[in-house]
Amino acid sequence: MIKKLLCIITVLAFLLTALLPVMAENSSTTTEMRMQPLVDKYNTLTQSNLDTELAKYTDIKSHWGRNFIAKISALEIISGFPDGSFRPNDKLLGGQYILMLVRAIGYRPEVPQGVPYYKPFVDIALNEGILKKGEISDYTKPISRELAASLARRTIGKYETIPKDYFVKGSDPYPSKGNKGFFDNVYVGYQKLKMTDYPTVTGKYLQDVIDCYRIGLLTGSNNKFNPKGTLTRAEVSVIIIKLLDKNARVESVPSASESFKWKNSNANNGEYDNEAAGFYENKEYTLYKGLFPMMEIWETAQTMYKNRNLITGGKIDFTYAEKDKSFAINYFNSKDHFDKYMNDIYGLILPLNGIGIATQRSQIKKGQKESLYDNSNGWLYEISSYEVDKYNKHLKNYSYELIKLWFGKDYEQAKKIHDKYLNYSLNDMSWRHGVYFLNGRQIYVIGGRSEGGISFGFQVWAKDYITKNTMLRLN
Repeated sequence: MIKKLLCIITVLAFLLTALLPVMAENSSTTTEMRMQPLVDKYNTLTQSNLDTELAKYTDIKSHWGRNFIAKISALEIISGFPDGSFRPNDKLLGGQYILMLVRAIGYRPEVPQGVPYYKPFVDIALNEGILKKGEISDYTKPISRELAASLARRTIGKYETIPKDYFVKGSDPYPSKGNKGFFDNVYVGYQKLKMTDYPTVTGKYLQDVIDCYRIGLLTGSNNKFNPKGTLTRAEVSVIIIKLLDKNARVESVPSASESFKWKNSNANNGEYDNEAAGFYENKEYTLYKGLFPMMEIWETAQTMYKNRNLITGGKIDFTYAEKDKSFAINYFNSKDHFDKYMNDIYGLILPLNGIGIATQRSQIKKGQKESLYDNSNGWLYEISSYEVDKYNKHLKNYSYELIKLWFGKDYEQAKKIHDKYLNYSLNDMSWRHGVYFLNGRQIYVIGGRSEGGISFGFQVWAKDYITKNTMLRLN
C-alpha cells in the first residue's frame, strides 16, 4: 500500500513539474548565471593583470584599443598569434566573431580534433538564437558591420532589456482628443541622425542597428554607420567589453539642448479648438531632435521656439497640428482681434500674421503634388501677413532670424528680397510676385494690393530639392 502511494506521489510530482514553467536554457536568468564567473573576473581585473596581457603582444603598445584588447585577452575570450602579435587592425572573421560572442555569455565548449575551431560555437549560437541558419555562408571570411550589430543585439537581448522608446508623454486634459500624437515614438529618428547612411542598412538589420546606437553598444563615426563595411579585431574587442560592462557604454539619448517642450494654446483663452486639423488646445508636446527625416525641420522649429521674445506687441503662440504634422507661430494683435472675427462665416478665429512649417510635405513622394520637389506648391516654410503694418512692426525682426538659418551666407540677399516685397505691401502698391534661387532654396514671394486686399507672403523650399533647372518659371 505504501509502495503504491509513493508511486502515485511520484507520478503526481512528475505531472506537476510538467505544468510548471521551465527555466529555458536561453532565459535571462540562466544566461546571467552562466556569465557571472566571467563578470566577476572582469570586475576584479587589476592594472597589473592588464599590463601582463599588454606585454604579450608586440603590436598594440600605442594602439587606441590596447586596454580593451588587454581585457578580452585576460578574460581568455580571444588571444593573439604564435608570433606574439595581436593584429588589432586585421579584419575579424565570422567564425572568430561568433566564438567571441558565445564566450562572452559564458560558454566554453571543447573543440574536437579535426573540427573547425568555430563549429561548437556556431552550434551554440544557433541553439541560443543568436545566429540564424545560413546567415553566415563562410565563417573564414569577414562579416558586415550590419550583421555584426544584429548578432550583438541578439546576444545582449539574452540578459538585458533593451529600451524601445525615449519619450516623455505630454499631458492631455481631453483624453478623447489627440491621445495618439505624432510624438509617441521618436527615439528611432534621433538615432538615425547619428547615421546619415541608414537608408543603406538592410531592412531586417535596421532595428538592431538602431538599438545598438541607443544603448551605445556599437556605433559608427562621422555620422555614418557604414553597414556594408567590416570590423577589425580591436573594434570587436570594444563590443565584447561593452556586452559585459554597462559603464563602458554611452547611451544615445537627446540632451537638454536637443529637445524642448511646449503646450498648444491660443490667445482666445480656450475658445478655439480645431479637431479637423488635429489642433488640441492645452495638449503638451516634447519635440526631440531627429524626429523628422530632415534636420532642417528640427532646426527651424527650434529657432521659431527659442526666438519668440523677438516678437513684440499682441499675443503669440507656438502651436502644432497633428493632422498635418505642422508647426506655426500665430500672432494675435489683441482681444479685439477675436471680438472682430468671432462671427467669421467659417467659424474660425485665425491669425492675420503667421509663420509655419508644412512638415507633412516631407512625407509626400516625389512626383506627387505638394511634395518637396513640387516647384509650385512644395514650399516647406511660409511667412504670411494680412496686416502688414503689424508684421513690419512686431514680427519682422523675428523672421530675420529664420532667414539667417535658411540662407546662411546669402542671408543679406534673401533679406533684401523679403524687404522689397514687404515694402510693396506697406506702400499700398500693386500686387507683385517673384521667384528666386538662393543657397539651394527656391523662394516665392508676393507683396502689394490685389482684389483680396493688401498681403505679403514669403515661401521657402527645403534645401537642395529644387534646382536652378527645375525652379518655377513665371510667365
